[in-house]
Amino acid sequence: MSENENDKKMKGEINQNSIRVLYIEMYFNDINLASGTAFFVNSSKGPVFITNRHNLTGCHQETGKPLDTKNLAVPNNIRFRVLGSHEPFWYAFDLYKDDDFNEPIWIEHPQFGSSIDVAGILISEISNAIHLFVNLEEDWHKWQVGDRVHVLGFPFGLNDNFAIWSTGYIASEPATDYKNLPSFLIDCRARPGQSGSLVIARFKPGDVVKYKDELYQAKTEMVHFIGIYSGRINKESDLGIVWKMDVLRDLVAAIESHDNLPEVQCAYHRLQYISSEEES
Repeated sequence: MSENENDKKMKGEINQNSIRVLYIEMYFNDINLASGTAFFVNSSKGPVFITNRHNLTGCHQETGKPLDTKNLAVPNNIRFRVLGSHEPFWYAFDLYKDDDFNEPIWIEHPQFGSSIDVAGILISEISNAIHLFVNLEEDWHKWQVGDRVHVLGFPFGLNDNFAIWSTGYIASEPATDYKNLPSFLIDCRARPGQSGSLVIARFKPGDVVKYKDELYQAKTEMVHFIGIYSGRINKESDLGIVWKMDVLRDLVAAIESHDNLPEVQCAYHRLQYISSEEES
């Protein structure tokens, strides 16, 4: 694409949340196993890479079986793309400290551990990257069943720099916990590749907002981060699991309290990118 063509493509306002999420690919050595989604949150120790645990293990969260049915392989490295000031950059890091896959680099939930399909990785500061961290502050708005939400990710590996927005609705009471874990259900037609997607809700200008029992009219768009999507409950259903923001806050607190947690150095990935479609 020429510079003029690229300029034409970028005309108009881009929603910041479309570049807040990361397209990721999981590899065993140089074999591409799967794609997914991730995002950054900030901590006192630096950026934290957040995605689903099953993206990192390469195994079904409940059965433990490999998700890669072709090679029966699990990933040992991950590659992700971030937007720079002029172009996207690819970075990569190993998922284990050892060659036997016994020492993973990620941190799991301090209370529920592997029962929660979310993991965090403390990474080094990435130069030339646009860092759009997901805010972990407590939400002042109480979301209710039936409220509209958006799942921001990369279904089927669609990765033209900006996230695809899938829209759905909160399907279970968000004040309760699905299966006694800090999660709730949404009804959304999400697809493979959206595991690890950021889930948001928003008010548009003119929407009526309730705050401290008073009604107000939103003057600008108001975006709220409400969780991380981890996939449908089964293949026949559009019901999917969203892990609550409390999970992310707990992960960051665990990372910040860890005295000897190594910072993962991300290597700039210089290899020419070959898409999954070209490989198959």
